Amino acid sequence: MRHICFFLSLVCMFSCSPDRPSYVLSEDDIEDVLVDYHLALAMAEIETGDLQSNRYVLTQAALKKHNLTEAELDSSMLYWCQNSEKFVKICERVSERLNYMAESQGVERQEKNPYSYLATEGDTANVWNLREGVVLIPNMVDNIYSFTIESDTTYQAGDSFMWGFTTQFLNSDHYNEAYALLSVHYENDSIIGTSQRIGGNRQIEVRLNCPAKYKELSIRSVNGTIYMPLRKEGFGILAMNNFVLVRYHDMTKKERKEEVLVVDSTDKTQELQVSDSARVRQNPYDIRDEQADERTIRIVRDKPLRVNRRR
Repeated sequence: MRHICFFLSLVCMFSCSPDRPSYVLSEDDIEDVLVDYHLALAMAEIETGDLQSNRYVLTQAALKKHNLTEAELDSSMLYWCQNSEKFVKICERVSERLNYMAESQGVERQEKNPYSYLATEGDTANVWNLREGVVLIPNMVDNIYSFTIESDTTYQAGDSFMWGFTTQFLNSDHYNEAYALLSVHYENDSIIGTSQRIGGNRQIEVRLNCPAKYKELSIRSVNGTIYMPLRKEGFGILAMNNFVLVRYHDMTKKERKEEVLVVDSTDKTQELQVSDSARVRQNPYDIRDEQADERTIRIVRDKPLRVNRRR
């Protein structure tokens, strides 16, 4: 009986405990704070004077507006960054509100990824089938995102790739930096890759073309990594969404194959015609008529005969 009571008390304790600690800002509150914080950083960029001083004064004003200290904001940010799925939605709403504010000031809205309409099959296809959004923070656990997409029957030797996504930095200073790496693993265990630095809020496209010496090798997988350097002080966020992975077939290889098929079909037709004519027995007169020999006839007139008369 005592064990049962102890078990029921544990169930009651855990069922009644809130999912979010009391010192952590709610989703709506952290969203409002991040909007104002981002506006403060943007205003610091256009203000005259020392950039670092402007950042400190304006961000402190944003925190004061919400009756927060830097330590309280850091605690809330740490909690929400560990709940990345919910925090991605928060960042999306923050981005949407900032875009709306920009539009009201005459700034054009940032378009979504132009490749998102592509199908999953075809000569040019979007083969991305993983999460739509990712959030990185500069600590030892959450500063790297990696993926691997195994190839299937729609992949061909000689394929090239483009990994695209949009980025949104939100940092306590001007240090906006991350790196993206895209690589392809081939059947003979060869790996080729390319890297690109990410330094701002924009549409990112990491392209990897297939080198000539790998155009006949089958593809095992496509791999990607985004790395955000660690920070010793302050906080930083990198939110990414609108992911696509566009696969391009080698069209020059396809054109060469079609040309070979046309030539082969023509040669076979000619061979068939020759073999058919060889099997038919022709009349000698037809053979003579088909020949293009030119003949000339020389006509020689004989001298008239003389009649010898003897007297």
